[in-house]
Amino acid sequence: MMKRLILFYFLLFTFYFGNAQQFGGDPSSVKWKQISTDTIRIIFPYGMDSIAKRIATITSREQQQYASAIGNRVHKISIVLHPQTIFSNGYVALGPWRSEFFLTPQQNAFELGAMSWPDLLSVHEYRHVEQYSNFNIGLSHTMHILFGDNGQALANAASVPDWFFEGDAVYNETLLSEQGRGRLPLFLSGYKTLYLQNRSYSYMKLRNGSYTDYVPDHYSLGYMLVAYGREKYGDDFWKDVTHDAASFHSLFYPMQHAVKNYAHISFDNFVRDAFTYYQSQWKDESLSSLQFLDSTEKNNVVDVKYPNITDDGSIITLKESYRSIPQFVIKHNNGSSEKIAVQDIADDDYFSYNNGKIIYASYKPDARWGNREFGEIRVLDVNTKKEQKITSHTRYFSPDISHNGEMIVVVEQAVDGSSSLVLLNTKGVAMKKIKNDAAHVYSYPKFSADDKFIYVCDRNATGEMSILKESIDGTSVKEIIPYKNRIIGFPVVQGDTLLYSCSNNGRDEIWAYVNSANKNYRIVSAETGLYQAGIINDKIITSTFTADGYRLAIVTPQWQSINNADTLKDLYVTKPFQKKSNALLQNINERNFDVTKYSKGTGLFNFHSYNPYFSDPDYSFILYGENVLNTFQSQLYYTYNSNEHFSRVGYTGIYGAWYVQPFININQTWNRTTRLNADTTLHWNESKLAAGLQLPLNFTGGKMYRNLTSSASYNFTNVQWTGFAKQLLSNSNFGYMQLQLRYSQYVQQAVQHIYPHFGQSFLLQFRTGSTAHQFLASGYFYFSGLNKTHSTVISLAYQLRDTLGKYYYDNNFPFSRGYSAVDYPRLYKAAVNYNFPLAYPDWGFGNIVYFLRIRANLFYDFTQAQSLRTGNRYNFASTGAEIFFDTKWWNQQPISFGIRYSRLLNEDFEGKNPNQWEVVLPVNL
Repeated sequence: MMKRLILFYFLLFTFYFGNAQQFGGDPSSVKWKQISTDTIRIIFPYGMDSIAKRIATITSREQQQYASAIGNRVHKISIVLHPQTIFSNGYVALGPWRSEFFLTPQQNAFELGAMSWPDLLSVHEYRHVEQYSNFNIGLSHTMHILFGDNGQALANAASVPDWFFEGDAVYNETLLSEQGRGRLPLFLSGYKTLYLQNRSYSYMKLRNGSYTDYVPDHYSLGYMLVAYGREKYGDDFWKDVTHDAASFHSLFYPMQHAVKNYAHISFDNFVRDAFTYYQSQWKDESLSSLQFLDSTEKNNVVDVKYPNITDDGSIITLKESYRSIPQFVIKHNNGSSEKIAVQDIADDDYFSYNNGKIIYASYKPDARWGNREFGEIRVLDVNTKKEQKITSHTRYFSPDISHNGEMIVVVEQAVDGSSSLVLLNTKGVAMKKIKNDAAHVYSYPKFSADDKFIYVCDRNATGEMSILKESIDGTSVKEIIPYKNRIIGFPVVQGDTLLYSCSNNGRDEIWAYVNSANKNYRIVSAETGLYQAGIINDKIITSTFTADGYRLAIVTPQWQSINNADTLKDLYVTKPFQKKSNALLQNINERNFDVTKYSKGTGLFNFHSYNPYFSDPDYSFILYGENVLNTFQSQLYYTYNSNEHFSRVGYTGIYGAWYVQPFININQTWNRTTRLNADTTLHWNESKLAAGLQLPLNFTGGKMYRNLTSSASYNFTNVQWTGFAKQLLSNSNFGYMQLQLRYSQYVQQAVQHIYPHFGQSFLLQFRTGSTAHQFLASGYFYFSGLNKTHSTVISLAYQLRDTLGKYYYDNNFPFSRGYSAVDYPRLYKAAVNYNFPLAYPDWGFGNIVYFLRIRANLFYDFTQAQSLRTGNRYNFASTGAEIFFDTKWWNQQPISFGIRYSRLLNEDFEGKNPNQWEVVLPVNL
């Protein structure tokens, strides 16, 4: 059991560190170029030279001048740039050692800031490069020697918590720019609102989250702890702490012991002191000025966002919670609420409303290439509740529909990085494009009340923001608020007034521009942030960030004139806010790097990790290979079987750069054995080859996630008898074809949903050769239950095989629980499962395991096996219950395991006791 647990933990991190990668995600037509220096290689598509040069320049300066606070070691890394995704993201990973930047910026600047997105990725993600380069020490280095990249990944994750990795990177982006999340009110308001609402959670709850309560993520927790540590103990504090931790100077709780060594207080006291430091700066604040329009729900977090006021005074919002998926809701002026429709799958949940129509951008991936994505425009009629998709394969964001309902304006964020306003007719046909200045990014366009102008938020290359008033013919443009270091978003037009959210003095407030007066006002402020607003009866209706979710609040406006100074404020600490380091990105002179072609065949095998694998009776050692472009994955492996005492050497590989992916699996086995009788054992060697093609397709769109994977392979086995067996048996060959089709579709899933409330998944598999064939069909059907958190799952399966008995394929039939599976020519299966939560403990111990949820499943299984020779049918029915524990281990990794009781309703062929107990571990890998 101990060996299996060690293996499980190792494999868990192998999966964890690979989950950000998209295998074979780039179209085969992409031609790659590179910039290579002694510390970094930037790999990018043609046309991205200037962005690649700037990233190379920034990271070089960062490494030379600002790495000392984490260490001066550097391990050269390859960074791959992807301009065709719409998700704004980036990561650095071990196994293999590489990074990817996804270059489309977010529309919402309140979350990540308004600075140039490639610049932000450079100063944030390269910090992870510096971290991993300097954490390859001590026992972590030994693990790297023994097991490669995955060995270091496991050791670093076990010794240095994820909150430090991200908190330190956020600190770095704050230190090396004039923005960074350390200056953004929304980023830090999570812990402020917990304090103001008297929510006191344990460190383990803050680390692991909750199914019932809002808990800020590890980015904000990490920044607050990192910033406090450097503020009180100096800039080298975390370098000393993390180097000791990554070296495992203390084998158990290495980070906690390292903090104690350098802070001279326990880790618990360090965390307590950090929160006391921040809370002392919030003690005079409260939410008492807000009058909420909605009530809270026990054991649930409910977000009500983007209030839009209709002509009759009703309020249309987007509502989602831990129990329900995103849906448009109208709150009528008589107080009643009505669901309009579920929002389609979207990257950004923002929407606009005018003239009885809701308009928003939905998410659509390319069917084959995972690194190519689209934003498509959908229009929903509030009265008829009918929805129409009006654009396809576009990169449109933040749409608005005119007051007369005849025009639509969207932001187009092009693959080359340029940003434009596009005017569409109601059928989605582009009528005019207004292109922005170079390196500027448009967001949240809005039609003026007379539909002759467009108000649009704009950010420039340095991250300063303004609101522009542009004529729809593109002939005139006016700044209605000057470009300054501020965050602006969520504008709403109401007659002569434009309401918008603006950061100011540590808060996100509601400001207003009055067109007739040509003047801006600060009108509403609250401690934890106000996002989008409307006016009803001279009152402001806005969405307010709270510990219970975003809530609608009504506030009396106070119209105050504003000056035109920067509004982003240095928050809570002092050390990241240094003029010299903050100006790094403004003082960059791009170097003239050589640009050369990057061959797709570079480092194709790239064996990066070597892991043991134990699955009794098999003991394996595997070498994992993957190239930087993530188009070729391979494994070399050796396996020893302790039952038969055979040895096997093999190789598997799959190539993902073509539309259809070829794969191969070849292995040689020596000294397989079987007992002929009590005195005679037969031995043979076995060669196997499998080669084929697979096609993974993603048809996600609208309300459903959809995936289809088809594959076909030829499998060949050669048996060579050895020793005494050569005198009895002749060597033989056997080949067969395998065809497989997997399909799944399911709706979005809320946090507390155990399974999707509607969906299906199917497997069809056919194997056939000259002497044997087998067909398997299975399916799962997902439905809701009696409660919003309950799930019903129905499964069906059917398998047939031949009766010649010359060869038996592996039996993958999902047999009734509790029984030992039998292989008959005909097998039929039906099962019903009813899943529901029992408790949400939010409890753990020793920073080892944390229990988030305990859930149960009541099931009934019925399997029937039929003999074609005798015609007899045998029933295998069982019923029972399963208890599952959804946990996190070491404050980081989700693991679900369970206990199953099965009551056998029919006699088992092996004469089993009708009461069967099993441990199910784990169920979520």
